[in-house]
Amino acid sequence: MKSEIPKQFISVSGIPIIVRTIQKIIGIDIFDRVIIAIHSDWNDELLYLINKYKFDKSKIIIVNGGVERIDSIYNAVNHINSSYGIFESDIILIHDAVRPFITKKIIYDSIEALQLHDAVVASLPVVDTMLWVENAPFVSSMPIRSKLFHGQAPDSFRLQVLYNALFNLTSNEKKIITGTAQICMLKGIEIFTICGDPINIKITTPFDIKLAEYFCSLEVNNESLCS
Repeated sequence: MKSEIPKQFISVSGIPIIVRTIQKIIGIDIFDRVIIAIHSDWNDELLYLINKYKFDKSKIIIVNGGVERIDSIYNAVNHINSSYGIFESDIILIHDAVRPFITKKIIYDSIEALQLHDAVVASLPVVDTMLWVENAPFVSSMPIRSKLFHGQAPDSFRLQVLYNALFNLTSNEKKIITGTAQICMLKGIEIFTICGDPINIKITTPFDIKLAEYFCSLEVNNESLCS
């Protein structure tokens, strides 16, 4: 029996979120392969959608997702290494299936930054006052806002660097990882930031779905909302 429907399979304005994300990634047409890590219970549904929306199946590879994000990344990177090998010029962009409004600019900026840096993450400056609440509900401190950024996706890497960092993590390090770039940070690899975009939202709540539907009503197509 299938688990509760994953958020990426929820439809926004009649099209599943994951389909919208794949359309954006494949539509940019600069990637050799698009690897999708997914729970095996939803493999058939994904294959159905790939056929329904007539994606180029020669460019899409499906691998088993893991219990945690890091397990899915491990499976994807391991597939690349075992199937093709990993070479010095290889790069990888790791994106969230529930961020269907990724822009061309973010992708091209990420790839350009990888010419000079080993690891790159899209981010946006924080605009709200941030509160550090160590002993809820009381405020412990207020971090300096100008030094805080919202992390977005993709997380982008020179593939050899990510592979070496990923396969040299200790068991304790694996337990504390919540984001892909953290894999490299734990190994002392500097993370370079590029400017993300307000439209590049992660759809996780009912409000996010309403916002995504609004974006779709504007017929936004790989266009930035930044001024």
